[in-house]
Amino acid sequence: MINSKVSQEMFDSIVREVVEEIGAPADSLSSPIFIGISRRVLNVRPTAFFFIKCNLRSEEIQQLYSSAQDSFESTQLYAVSMSDLENMASKMPGCHRGGYALYKLMVQGTSDS
Repeated sequence: MINSKVSQEMFDSIVREVVEEIGAPADSLSSPIFIGISRRVLNVRPTAFFFIKCNLRSEEIQQLYSSAQDSFESTQLYAVSMSDLENMASKMPGCHRGGYALYKLMVQGTSDS
């Protein structure tokens, strides 16, 4: 029972983070899908990665982001193509490169089915 509550809180908190930091309404988001854990090499801190779809256009998201509750936690929001994301990956911190690798595996897995 407690494990399911902890798990549910993790998934609920991911949605809250997106709502607070991006400004997208919760009802525009899909349920999060856990895609894996990556960790930093230096301090071995783990980071959990989730995938969420949003049914809003990028222009709408940019507008919502400008007035999001916690938009101060980041400097800018980017909408990029997969090829641009591939090029940006080399500049990401290690755990984020791991998250990108998990995302690529998820995308490949869904295209294979």
